[in-house]
Amino acid sequence: MAAERHSPVAIRQSLVRLGHLCFDDFLLLRKWGLSRESASFEGLSPFSPELTSDWALALNNAPHVLRHMEATGCRLPIVSARPCPSMSSIASAQTRLVAHFALDLLRAKAPPLYDALPWHDWDFSIVTKRFPLWKTRFLLAGDGTTVAICRCRKSAGVYALEPDETIARYIERKAALEKVRRVRVLHSSLSPSLPLPSSSVDLAVVGSSPALETGHWKLVTQELLRISSNILLVENSPLCPPLDDKALADVQFRPASVEVRGLGQRRCWWLSSDGT
Repeated sequence: MAAERHSPVAIRQSLVRLGHLCFDDFLLLRKWGLSRESASFEGLSPFSPELTSDWALALNNAPHVLRHMEATGCRLPIVSARPCPSMSSIASAQTRLVAHFALDLLRAKAPPLYDALPWHDWDFSIVTKRFPLWKTRFLLAGDGTTVAICRCRKSAGVYALEPDETIARYIERKAALEKVRRVRVLHSSLSPSLPLPSSSVDLAVVGSSPALETGHWKLVTQELLRISSNILLVENSPLCPPLDDKALADVQFRPASVEVRGLGQRRCWWLSSDGT
């Protein structure tokens, strides 16, 4: 039963209920290609082949959503729906799409609810046991940044990478309210080209991120090592597939585990430029 509750399908349905998500919530998305669940990376299309027929059906009675998508740079695949689809088939397609993009929609509709997702809260003591906060400069990215930034309240400084404008503004407001010192939120994705100088931080902490699930991840790791002497990858999101053990070991990442709220022990990975 626990495994069923933690399955991606069950979690997506929980997010739909939590945010009272509906098809019109696609009007809240300003950018496309950022879905955590469709193996997408900024710049890639969020439309996998199995979704194209659902989009063709779902937009039959939602021209306002189609206009918004086109106005915000979304390029829908051209698929002809069968003539005169029934309202039930249209509603079913809309329901499936809302569930598939539930995390993106929740981020756009209710940042505080997104922030409160249990897996964003992991045991930060694995960091403080190795790095004294007062003299450590952090880079934060991926799922859990909204919580981890408050753990860095008394650090030597913290950069947060967040490509979504809504969440970036939320992080800025939360950091100000929590009196986190020396914070800079960068409206940028985790990519092979980061807007930071070399050796600008001491530890890069990356929660679950689509950038680590694509062929770009080695380039991302090289870029992180350019700006940071240490990297911690935390596999905290149950919606992301496990990282490739062998590939990580090949570039000297060392496995460990961390307690994640609601999920128990999850894997994490350490890498230091000096090999320690």
